[in-house]
Amino acid sequence: MTQREFELIAKELRATAVASARRLLSSTEDAEDTAGDTMLKLWALHEQLSDKSHAFRLATVIAHNASLDTLKRRQRSRSIFADVDPTTLRTASQAESPQAAMEWKDDEQWLRQRMEKLPPRELQVLRMRQVEHRSNEEIARLMGIGEKSVSVMLSAARRKLFNEIKERNRQ
Repeated sequence: MTQREFELIAKELRATAVASARRLLSSTEDAEDTAGDTMLKLWALHEQLSDKSHAFRLATVIAHNASLDTLKRRQRSRSIFADVDPTTLRTASQAESPQAAMEWKDDEQWLRQRMEKLPPRELQVLRMRQVEHRSNEEIARLMGIGEKSVSVMLSAARRKLFNEIKERNRQ
């Protein structure tokens, strides 16, 4: 399936994923988050999808499995960043001295903890924008949401983190 074909059915795929997630999850917000995860996984596989029907069947299965994962994650409360290599977030200037490296590690840990408290969809959009360097338009297409929603989620996530940083610096 081409990128264009995927984009044309993204909103319908998202609706299918939400419906599938709602069967297992009690929260609409959790179902929306699961649908977002589903859309990212489908996007990663879009070139392997044979047709629209295949995409919808896969959306249902992925959303179902992601919902199960969400339920398990609640029980274990695992870190959202377990799959991120911390060295990919560093720059050379932060390793000038052992003292600077330790301070950087403390700051990074503090920021990760604050980011983990963000709503999952805001965190997901923030990661796609800041780590993966995707445009708002591309994020909107991949998640099956409006571009303005992406802007609002990014702004909210950044504002929350900025306020946390300001509070930390006052102490």
